[in-house]
Amino acid sequence: KSRHLRVNCINPGGTRTQMRASAFPNEDKNKLKTPADIMPLYLYLMGDDSRRKTGMSFDAQPNRKPGAAE
Repeated sequence: KSRHLRVNCINPGGTRTQMRASAFPNEDKNKLKTPADIMPLYLYLMGDDSRRKTGMSFDAQPNRKPGAAE
């Protein structure tokens, strides 16, 4: 029986969580995506459509600049 292991990395970017709010208390949370907003990428990578993807890094928010949301 053959087993296939896929390993990928997701950079979620700045996301509206309590941990983020603690780290950046002055940040405008309304300018951040919620975990639900970026969930489709996680679901894609867990599904059959991505079965040929491995050893890759994915950016959940490719247009967002690093640092505090302004």
